[in-house]
Amino acid sequence: MVGKEIDNVDKGILYLLQQDARGNTVTEIGERVGVSSSTVANRINRLEERDVILGYHPIVKYREAGLGHHLLVSATVPLTEREELLDDIMEISGVVSIRELLTNKENLSLELVAHTQEELEESLEDLDRLGVHIERMEIMKQERANPYNHFGKEFADEKTDG
Repeated sequence: MVGKEIDNVDKGILYLLQQDARGNTVTEIGERVGVSSSTVANRINRLEERDVILGYHPIVKYREAGLGHHLLVSATVPLTEREELLDDIMEISGVVSIRELLTNKENLSLELVAHTQEELEESLEDLDRLGVHIERMEIMKQERANPYNHFGKEFADEKTDG
């Protein structure tokens, strides 16, 4: 079921948070979407309560942080066990994200990081012990993110006269 529609102010707020959640203050966001900073703070709280916003995560250059092994893993788990396995998978050392896909094969996309190849192999063995069938592994070179433009680049234009 699709959630309740959001208005143009919320779209502008979401766009700016996706663009730079840390650098855009509620005052700056308010100026850009044409509302007060307190309204922005209230809107953000409401979006968090409605699970529209689930968190704020930096994009990390793992190599620069000393984690030279960064993999994207496509995996398959039985559909009947997928939901109960997700928490166990997140507990495995090195697993930093899981994307659940609506398909019968390759229904999970995992992101793993490690300092060494040995640590990476341990994480993969732990996944295997849980019954996660690894279909494909790819070395990640870099990641970029962009705000979803439907969330309102046009609603985040400068609203100030100055």
